[in-house]
Amino acid sequence: MTAFKKLKTIREFEKARMPHLRSHEDFDIVIEVGYHEEIGNPLTLKCLLLLDITSTSTTQRRVHALVDAGILTRTRSTSDRRSVLLGVSSQTRKLADRYVQIMHSHSSGKKA
Repeated sequence: MTAFKKLKTIREFEKARMPHLRSHEDFDIVIEVGYHEEIGNPLTLKCLLLLDITSTSTTQRRVHALVDAGILTRTRSTSDRRSVLLGVSSQTRKLADRYVQIMHSHSSGKKA
């Protein structure tokens, strides 16, 4: 299988398993927010913007839409009440865990 055929297969798999993430930017934003949350360093919007996933206005617009859709959460920092931290909703976390399990079993040749 060629590299681009594999990439196309992976993208189709993403769309089928996580249809609520409408674009690559959505997927990248959720991954970064979830990753930083997992390592105990939740992101603020400013920190997310510094990752330069996409333009500032697009990132702000996509984060707002993802929060409205219940995919991401916003909470006030306990150490600095002025800061708003981004997180991944529990439902999205469950979907991501399942997606990773399926991808792992798919890549190792097992059936999910």
